[in-house]
Amino acid sequence: MTATGHGEPPARATADGDRPTTTEADARPTTTDTGTRPATRPPSAARRRLRGRLRTAAWLLPLAVVTVLVTARALTAYVPPDLHTSRVPLRGELHYALLVAHIATATVAVLTGLAQSWPWLRRRSPAAHRWTGRAYFFAGVFPSALVGIPVIGLTPLGLSNQASLAVLDALWLFTGIAGYRAARQRRYADHRVWMIRNYALTLVAITSRLIQPLFEHLVAAQITDPVSYAGDTLAAGHDIAGATAWTALVLQLIAAEYVLGRRAGQAARRRATRTARPRRTQPSAPTPVTPDLSA
Repeated sequence: MTATGHGEPPARATADGDRPTTTEADARPTTTDTGTRPATRPPSAARRRLRGRLRTAAWLLPLAVVTVLVTARALTAYVPPDLHTSRVPLRGELHYALLVAHIATATVAVLTGLAQSWPWLRRRSPAAHRWTGRAYFFAGVFPSALVGIPVIGLTPLGLSNQASLAVLDALWLFTGIAGYRAARQRRYADHRVWMIRNYALTLVAITSRLIQPLFEHLVAAQITDPVSYAGDTLAAGHDIAGATAWTALVLQLIAAEYVLGRRAGQAARRRATRTARPRRTQPSAPTPVTPDLSA
């Protein structure tokens, strides 16, 4: 009989004499002091980061592609500047100059805001994130919203369209100022909330161009109806502009609150997970026994 190391008895041999048998006691799952070992291991930090990056890419890349393509197509009517290619009916050269200034600064806001949505920029280059944010507000949102005030008054697409643009402009300016103030006061959580709302309003121009063909189709189906439009193309054009602007504004506001609610829920689950996670305690050292020397 061959002895094993560390004073352990040899395992019982099988009939072939080359494989140890497994007893019922050996087949039982091992347990620790805290209970049975879980069947599955929790995901590592690297895996969680990878899944988070894939989820971000799943929405950020399509958003970037659609935003850039729609913006480039919209700019083709104004680059180079030409009054005859404007998609908005004009009242004169001043109206056109204000409109081009509004579109140019809004384009800056769209593109720099897209860069601000990139998590890598915030994590790896905070200085670039801050300067891009300043460009977004001071070269994009703020001047575009101010120039937009006279542009709204000059836009001849009906009162409904003008009202929607006025509400959009006011909300755009308000959320931008609120986000900038929060950043200056180092309330970064509030800053992110306001800027998510603000960039959602920036993208109203993108959403409106995507959904406008739908309203054109719906209105075209009623253009000859004697009760609806009776062939009045001017009224039909005003309805298309107003319905498109209002719907895009509402959709973007809903999208912003959905994103904020989702982020708040994820943060709450992370806090709950950290709170429920058991703390590892180190075993206490045995108390030394002091011999009784009184005898």
